[in-house]
Amino acid sequence: MIDQAQTDRFKEILALSKNTLVIFPETKNLDLFLASYGFFLFLSSKMGVRLLSPKFKHKIPTEIANLVDMQKIEKELGKENLLISFPYKEDQVENVSYYIGEQDKRFYLTIKPKKGSQPLQSSSVEFSYAGTEVDLLILCGVENLENLSQLYFAYENLYKGTDNHLVTINDFIPDFGSLNLDISATSSYCEAVFSLLKNLYEDSEDLFTKSNIPTILLYGIENKTKALQSSKVSANTFLAVAELMSLGAERLFKLQNNKASNG
Repeated sequence: MIDQAQTDRFKEILALSKNTLVIFPETKNLDLFLASYGFFLFLSSKMGVRLLSPKFKHKIPTEIANLVDMQKIEKELGKENLLISFPYKEDQVENVSYYIGEQDKRFYLTIKPKKGSQPLQSSSVEFSYAGTEVDLLILCGVENLENLSQLYFAYENLYKGTDNHLVTINDFIPDFGSLNLDISATSSYCEAVFSLLKNLYEDSEDLFTKSNIPTILLYGIENKTKALQSSKVSANTFLAVAELMSLGAERLFKLQNNKASNG
């Protein structure tokens, strides 16, 4: 179980958040993915939230494929700011300035080369987009921020937690985050996420019964615990399974789909 004081703090953070990102790493851990996806579905009924991963390679089992919309998983963090980049040498550029044309109302960026240096080749200039407005990042199962690749690089300041909150959900304690939710005492990410979501909103039961979230989380628990045969299964695991079924979860897990390691 997640510490109650941590859960209460997370509840306070959620109440103040309007733009939330749920991020999970490149992984083959189906339990981790389904927990992240279920978390995203639940929060989407409460606030603006996006689900992101640098790359997702896991094949979704046929029996739950219709419960997962892969189009909801984004791979790019933001397109708020226009980013202009070019190869640079310290002794090549004298200064960079800009002006706005009064007649044509266009923005002009001027890159002046140092005396004796060749001007910048226009063909080497690249344009892209970066930046996003967010006040809460929820990182599920992320061990190293750099492993998030394009979701981290060029967005480092977003993860520092100075103007927003960075909450981690892990079965280990990372060296980053303003709030670290430790789920190591639970059998799976899906069990932990279910326990957490129950305590966040008073109307959580209503939200569960009107969605496929219970079935998604139950599948994740059974997949990770090899049909509840894992040594990490506890009384709380069986209670979670019973509650999920009472909320409408269907048992779709088939043991033969659990041949690969869940690590």
